[in-house]
Amino acid sequence: MTTTPSSAQQAPSRRRVIVVGGGSAGCVMASRLSEDPETDVVLVEAGPDYEDIDEPAADNVRNAWLFGFTSHDWGYVSDDHIPESSNTPDFAIVEQGVLPVFAGKVTGGGSSVNATNALQPTKLDMDRWVGLGATDWTWDEVLPYLQKIENDPIGGERHGSEGYVPVHRWTADNGLRPFMQAFVDACAEQGHPVTADLNGDSQRGAGPVPLNQRDGVRQSSAVTYLKAARDRPNLTILDDVQVDRVLFDGTRATGIVLVSGEELLADEVVLSAGSIGSPAILMRSGVGPKPLLDDLGIEVVSELDGVGQKLGDHPLVYMTYEADADAIGELLPPLQTMLVFSSGGPESDLEPDLHAIPFTLQPGLMIVAVGLVRPLSMGSVSIRSRDPLEKPRILLNLMHHPDDLKRLVAGVAHVREIVASPSLEKYVGAELWPGPDVVDRGDISRAVLEAKNTYVHMVSTCSMGDPGLPWAVVGQDGTVHGTQNLRVVDASIMPVIPSVPTNFTTMMIAERCAALMRQ
Repeated sequence: MTTTPSSAQQAPSRRRVIVVGGGSAGCVMASRLSEDPETDVVLVEAGPDYEDIDEPAADNVRNAWLFGFTSHDWGYVSDDHIPESSNTPDFAIVEQGVLPVFAGKVTGGGSSVNATNALQPTKLDMDRWVGLGATDWTWDEVLPYLQKIENDPIGGERHGSEGYVPVHRWTADNGLRPFMQAFVDACAEQGHPVTADLNGDSQRGAGPVPLNQRDGVRQSSAVTYLKAARDRPNLTILDDVQVDRVLFDGTRATGIVLVSGEELLADEVVLSAGSIGSPAILMRSGVGPKPLLDDLGIEVVSELDGVGQKLGDHPLVYMTYEADADAIGELLPPLQTMLVFSSGGPESDLEPDLHAIPFTLQPGLMIVAVGLVRPLSMGSVSIRSRDPLEKPRILLNLMHHPDDLKRLVAGVAHVREIVASPSLEKYVGAELWPGPDVVDRGDISRAVLEAKNTYVHMVSTCSMGDPGLPWAVVGQDGTVHGTQNLRVVDASIMPVIPSVPTNFTTMMIAERCAALMRQ
């Protein structure tokens, strides 16, 4: 711990900003806001902060090739109904019938525990935001902030080369495994284009995954952005400190209240606690749906029905195969290539809405994660009580919309065709899940519902929108409607889920909101 809450409470003589949550967005906000020497920044993180990423306790934070489970997690589960079944993949299933909702509880947040996928949002993603009223978030407006994040040696007009976050791709010249190349070749045999840059002008096809890792070390927002700011005298980092609620004077935020009961005062408060944490803190603070707040005896500060609503996430299943251990060879790095494709098939003009990502974690086994990245289903988050230590009620509502199930089933069917292609013949054996007896669409649909999982990309629970819209919580600069000096800056303010893993989009939001705060 860099300091203690009591020492962070010393009366400020200058502008003070408290950032709640040291995740993908929070570390960016703390780093950028503390660049102004006239602004004191206090970053409050509920989990540990590892100044030395090489210490043993940080192993699964440091190691980019470990993913799926972590010791740095909030322990959330979703209320989604999962039918009982004896036919489910083993990977990422903690208990049959239970859907875990992984969320990093450590500086870096999700970027400290994820698979380091560095895909950027597409132009079509940003067009959707604009169509929902986020007119300041056009592709041309956000591209400079995406470029500001990355240091990508691939070059080109779309990419940055001076950002904090290094981007790496495995190629034939620098360690691409033969099995991973074979997956790309199999995709090509099924009619998919092959691309060297899935963050390029055409974000469709098979190729190397852009990854924010270096020499097997995960390049999280803590390892990059926060590291660059650690020595600044105007930045205080509080770790292992959980926040209860925002402190208000009328409708003006004046600080935060910790779970311990201690108050920290500030001129501005920024919630970057993620799509589960930020709406929960708002509700405990009196910002949210009035019926819920009344039921829990919480005084209403700002009645906003959209808090906790419109939760979006990418549903995913893990197709599992026997593999020839000798042919596969070295298992690491476990993830190097992927396919971005349309549920309409390789000849379709429809937008890409599916990902297929092969990976290897144990000898004799190959997994292909199939994820739907343009879902229509929406879920919700709500607090159960005023107690900040009681976990919120989460309903991901995966595949509630019938079209989501239909398209994910189409993805499973197409991945089967890819795996059966000549290029993968020597590597892959029998299908273990869904299994060779699961053939018709009805049986595949049933298997998918029994084994549904999450890509862990929760968004939109504090959505951007104009005041008065039933789902709107914040304005386009993150300011919470009906309040002053309070913002939300994280994945929860996205108007709709992008068609990519959300880490880079979240950091882009923080880069842009930090710039707006400093104007």
